[in-house]
Amino acid sequence: MIFIWRTFYNIIFIPLLFFSYHIYALFNGKARDGLNGRKDLFDRIEKQTPFKFTDGREKLPVIWFHCASVGEFEQARPIITAIKDRFRIVVTFFSPSGYSLASKYPHADLVSYLPFDTPRNAKRMFDLIKPAMLIFVKFDVWPNYVWTAGECGIPIILADATLHEKSKRISPIIRSFMKSIHKYITLHCAISASDAERFKLICPENARIEVIGDTRFDQVIARRNSAGKKLEGLLPKFNKLVIIAGSTYTEDERVVVEAYQKALSNKGKIQLILVPHEPEPKRLKEIEDLMTVKSLPYMRLSDLEKGKKHRGEAIIVDRVGVLAELYMLGDITFIGGSFHGSVHNVMEPAIMGKPVLFGPMIHNSLEAFMLMERGAGIMVKNADEMAEHIKLLSVSELRVKLGQIGKTMIEENAGATEKIVARIHELLKL
Repeated sequence: MIFIWRTFYNIIFIPLLFFSYHIYALFNGKARDGLNGRKDLFDRIEKQTPFKFTDGREKLPVIWFHCASVGEFEQARPIITAIKDRFRIVVTFFSPSGYSLASKYPHADLVSYLPFDTPRNAKRMFDLIKPAMLIFVKFDVWPNYVWTAGECGIPIILADATLHEKSKRISPIIRSFMKSIHKYITLHCAISASDAERFKLICPENARIEVIGDTRFDQVIARRNSAGKKLEGLLPKFNKLVIIAGSTYTEDERVVVEAYQKALSNKGKIQLILVPHEPEPKRLKEIEDLMTVKSLPYMRLSDLEKGKKHRGEAIIVDRVGVLAELYMLGDITFIGGSFHGSVHNVMEPAIMGKPVLFGPMIHNSLEAFMLMERGAGIMVKNADEMAEHIKLLSVSELRVKLGQIGKTMIEENAGATEKIVARIHELLKL
């Protein structure tokens, strides 16, 4: 059966996928970047391998991490940090955004796009990299790389493994195909018991599936500990309730801005700092137009950095890299994506000890549900509900209580990194 699935995948599915991706790239800039980034890819990889060192690192075994994009890389980072002194590290990405973020990552000996999933490309990558282990993060598992690693006897770990209850991967039609892949994965490190149960549906009976947890809990703790304080001196002393709306999209901003307006009309002393997911010129103008329609004064963070005096305006953040620090400085947080399609990272503000608000679209976030169960996460379905919760959370004692509950929940779920590192050493017999 495995032979049949491999034949179907490589003769029919992969050519269709390859053709479709090229067509998609005609209309999508990121897809075009992905194609351009893969031009002469093996020539560039060959120039970097074999890895050249002057400190004896050439004798260390190679561990290859594959991440779909930025989110998966964030999950891989605590593992990489923990093992970087004992292994050489290769990190590959499917998406341009992930590759761009990590292209100069100091703890990786090689950062590259993943060549398209063909048997020839897979074999060539393994011949060049010679990994002792392959680690896929979360779910971006590519069959030919799995099959090739299996044939070479290279152990494979699926770290932070998650499988949504509505995933097409567990549909009866393709379970057999998925089993032909997961048969070769040495260890599935599921983030929860429910994920582990779903993986049993697409794995052979003898598959090793363990509930390990999610390294994102470790990563947000590390980010909290390393968060800078550059904005602390830049931002004015507000003497107001500071709301940080992070990683927002258009749909989120409509709700947030209306709630902000309602809170202000109730004579509330409110300061809004709005951080769009992608602060591109078009998006910034869209937010400013919305603020203008609502007759709400605003200014950009860059204006503050240039010395413009703050007179109580809402602040629109027009650059990246400051969200974690802003969460630290705020009183209440709202997490974007939750009115757009899928909520962004709710753990970052929670570990800072801040109450977390979000919209109804949290199906992708187990930790959002965990925060709700404990009362530290609050779902709002519209601007009226958000304004009401802002009013309730104006009481500092309640904010501190909910913030501490969320912080404790994050800390209690840390430790997945240490467990995965132990499994790496076990499988490599170190």
